Amino acid sequence: MSKVSIIVPVYNREKALKRCVDSILNQDHRDIEVILVDDGSRDDSFKIISEYARNDERVIAIHKENGGVSSTRNKALSVASGDYIQFLDADDWIPFDSTKLMVREMEEKGVEMVIGDFYRVVDDKVSRKGSIHEAGVLTRNEYADKMMLTPADFYYGVLWNKLYRKEILDKYHITMDENISYCEDVIFNLEYLLHVTNVAVLKVPVYYYVKTEGSLVAQNLSLEKTVKMKTSVIRYYNDFYRNILDEEDYEERKPIIYGYLVAFSTDAFAIPFISGTRKLGEEGGPRLYYDSKLDEAGFMLKYLEEYLFIKLLNTVALQNKLELNDTKILYIMYKLDRECIIDELTALTGTTSTACTVALTKLIALGYVKIASINLFGENKVSYRYVNGRLDELLDKVTSDFVAVSFAGISDEERESYIETAKKIMDNLKKTTVIGEE
Repeated sequence: MSKVSIIVPVYNREKALKRCVDSILNQDHRDIEVILVDDGSRDDSFKIISEYARNDERVIAIHKENGGVSSTRNKALSVASGDYIQFLDADDWIPFDSTKLMVREMEEKGVEMVIGDFYRVVDDKVSRKGSIHEAGVLTRNEYADKMMLTPADFYYGVLWNKLYRKEILDKYHITMDENISYCEDVIFNLEYLLHVTNVAVLKVPVYYYVKTEGSLVAQNLSLEKTVKMKTSVIRYYNDFYRNILDEEDYEERKPIIYGYLVAFSTDAFAIPFISGTRKLGEEGGPRLYYDSKLDEAGFMLKYLEEYLFIKLLNTVALQNKLELNDTKILYIMYKLDRECIIDELTALTGTTSTACTVALTKLIALGYVKIASINLFGENKVSYRYVNGRLDELLDKVTSDFVAVSFAGISDEERESYIETAKKIMDNLKKTTVIGEE
């Protein structure tokens, strides 16, 4: 996969900064450069990012006089050397596979922009947001038609849930407009989209967004300022549609386009009574618990391996509107490539027979699984088989991604030695636990 330049503007964010940077450095896509630009902070922000730069050669720490978020991002863009550009704000963070998933989508689909869902975080509550409801590749005009429906959504306007091609930014001299103080990210996106043919919609949350008062990008918007902001942006918004539509289509859509002036964000909230809102930490599968006291006898190693595998399976679930338990069952059935009975599926997934039966019923209805045979006289009356090839590639990637993370920084010799040792350990365990194996 190609190199990604990840840009973070920083202003007085010493309390949240480490969470943000750690989430970037711990990405399972390792070929990155992290450009942290301090915009004249008055706290210890620059000290913190300088320490990161000393400890990790992938980090570039820059200090500049205070000039605002646009000039800060432009400074980072001027030194970025990656094939792709990804933006974060210092208050926020990203899931461990965010960069990998967007780069993979960009390269496999051959598009010029990738856009993903995100998590909106308010206190200890989190809600998944995404204004386009189906994954796939859209033409620029198809994407623009969808954007027209909810133009004020963060999903379309922000930088941080998207991946950009650096060559397009360079070729068309696209930068942040330092002369405006409202919706500069919206205008950046509109200018970029003028040079895009296709957009890939990734139905996986790739970002945790926390609105923090006093941050570099936060604005204390009164009603008067909001009206002023939208009045200034509508010219760019209107010009964008004039450029991509023919005259007849433009005139037909003109009333909808000007609806931007009264539009409001539909993806700004994460509160308890809204459907889909969860407690932070429970949105991506089981919580992680770590204690070094449990390292003995490999207990913690096995736990962390299982946790990583569950996270990867959960990504497949999110992409396909499935539950985690569904993807556990599908993975096992796909890899076994034979008929399976409920008893073995419950044992291997750690679920109850009831939960397994419910999942199988759903998967049969969706066409992923079929009933393979019914034995009216045997103890196990029904067997099932994975039949749908739509998830083959994703399930194979779970395995390859797990291996890539597990063996990162390990030489081929060390890996071969570990695998041989692991096989011997497996044989020892089977001798004492697998009795009467067929």
